[in-house]
Amino acid sequence: MYRNDVLCKAIDDCIKELYSFVQPSIEWDEFIKQNKIYSERYKKWENEKDSNPEYKNKSITECIGPRPYEFYYLPKEIMKDICDSYVHAYKMDNQQELLDTIEILKNYCKEPIVDKWIEGENGDRGHRGYEHPDNLEKEIQKLIQEYDSSDVSKEISKKCCDKFFEFLDMAGNFYNWNRDLNSFNVSVYLGPSPNSNKEAVIENWKKYRKQDIEINEEQIKKDYYGDDELD
Repeated sequence: MYRNDVLCKAIDDCIKELYSFVQPSIEWDEFIKQNKIYSERYKKWENEKDSNPEYKNKSITECIGPRPYEFYYLPKEIMKDICDSYVHAYKMDNQQELLDTIEILKNYCKEPIVDKWIEGENGDRGHRGYEHPDNLEKEIQKLIQEYDSSDVSKEISKKCCDKFFEFLDMAGNFYNWNRDLNSFNVSVYLGPSPNSNKEAVIENWKKYRKQDIEINEEQIKKDYYGDDELD
């Protein structure tokens, strides 16, 4: 499974779990069906918005109604808790400390530095100083030249060193989950995630589906956290 497949799996599973706690409650298959109906209405609106008299001088919401997710409520704290659990489970946490370490290692191999004791002069105390030994490529070259002193050894040492840095770059790319984390957040929070504005959800049902609904926020919390967690 490729990384993008893993990311899509995390997004799909997360959104499904979000909708398992919304009010009014809805089955996932029914939510998918509502999205298909909305997509068909959107295509019709897109094709006819400039020619259909019913669409003129109206917003898209006035023409085809709100998107399906705007009819379902979930408190922000529960949404964040669920999303954070997927970020952690799919290892999308920020690995900046590790990435910084990889960069330090790359720079050190190119320009190493070690401690050096510098003797004091004219009665002054000695003190700590630094010196720069040969870099990684030169050290590899010296090792190889112990067995082969020809010019070929220089080329081999360079290729070995290049390969080492290539692996460090690969490690940095592998552990750089920031792009995946951004994609996850955009896909979930700015995608079809439930509405966290309770009043707006109630108003959408009343205005566009001609139903008066009630939202029991405490029940949502009980369903998610359980009775013991709320005591």
